[in-house]
Amino acid sequence: MDFFNGFYQPPKRTGFVGLFFAAIVGAVVGGFLVAFVVLRYVAPDVSQVLPDPMLPPATLNEVPFEERDLPEHQNTAIVRATKRVLPTVVGITNKALVQGIFDGRSILRERASGTGVIIDAEGHIVTNNHVIEGAMELRVTLGDGVEYSARLIGSDAATDLAVIKIEKDNLSAAHFGDSNDLAVGEGAIAIGNPLGLTFSQTVTVGVISAKQRTVTINEHNFTFIQTDAAINKGNSGGPLVNLLGEVIGINTAKIKIPGVEGMGFAIPANTVKNITRDLIIHGRIIRPWVGVYWGGDVDEALSRQLQLPVTYGVLIQGAAEKSPAAQAGIRRGDVIIAMGGKKIANFNDLRRTIFEYEVGAEVEITIIRYGQELKLSVTLAELPQ
Repeated sequence: MDFFNGFYQPPKRTGFVGLFFAAIVGAVVGGFLVAFVVLRYVAPDVSQVLPDPMLPPATLNEVPFEERDLPEHQNTAIVRATKRVLPTVVGITNKALVQGIFDGRSILRERASGTGVIIDAEGHIVTNNHVIEGAMELRVTLGDGVEYSARLIGSDAATDLAVIKIEKDNLSAAHFGDSNDLAVGEGAIAIGNPLGLTFSQTVTVGVISAKQRTVTINEHNFTFIQTDAAINKGNSGGPLVNLLGEVIGINTAKIKIPGVEGMGFAIPANTVKNITRDLIIHGRIIRPWVGVYWGGDVDEALSRQLQLPVTYGVLIQGAAEKSPAAQAGIRRGDVIIAMGGKKIANFNDLRRTIFEYEVGAEVEITIIRYGQELKLSVTLAELPQ
């Protein structure tokens, strides 16, 4: 007997049942080993990326559905801003009595058309005063083509603004931005109805050309935002929009001189917000009043003549009896150079600054009297009717 053969024993036969159970155990153990390797080394963070079935995907909360569906070439600031504002832009038709040519009878016909912007869900709409002026009947056409009768809430010729109302609830309302934060050169979008409802909700694009332009129209001085976005007849009362989709002005006029293009004007949003608030609450504008008579704007020539220490300001011709100016001690010959800490270069500056305050506000006015600088406190009153 050699070393190996001395220890040899014939193997025992393994039955079918034993082989079956051995295969099952091997498969289970092998499966656990494979799962462990995959989870431990191949995809260690898979458990962290599995979504919670109780929470919506984060992208649904961050990006509106309609924006996610836009192709890349359309997913721009201009497209997004336009889509945000467009549902709030309406058409306005001004109907008035017109005398017939043949029979002489008066009939109700379209006198003018323009644009408006919905400013709240209750149906208040802001537009230009010249759009609704002289109307016997006002009709408003929404973006979906449905027409409603409108009534006048109030208007103000001095700012060329008006508020009308339709009887419909749950309307989309525009969001107004801060027109003081504008930058020359930033993008601007004008939306309106040039040439009537046939070209409703026309969109034109340009830039802010200037933030404050003083223009005289029908003996009224207006301070406008200037833009080169095309503004045509029928755009009046429509929104001027920034690339965030905020209304920054109400389009109102353009320069109509042969050879001049790209000079449109909009009433600043901050002015619009103040005026529409008063029109809705009071039906008229509650304006603050100082009560001075304008004697001229100071320039270098007038400064030399009066021997003034400044070459700017407003020369006062006098103060109205019992006016805030009279009660504060302002008198003929004084020169106003500042109000509330703001420089007053001319009468337009003075009027614009006065309108920034509310009735009852106490404001410091700086004047030059006999070559000396004085500070007076004025309590603003309501402008008499």
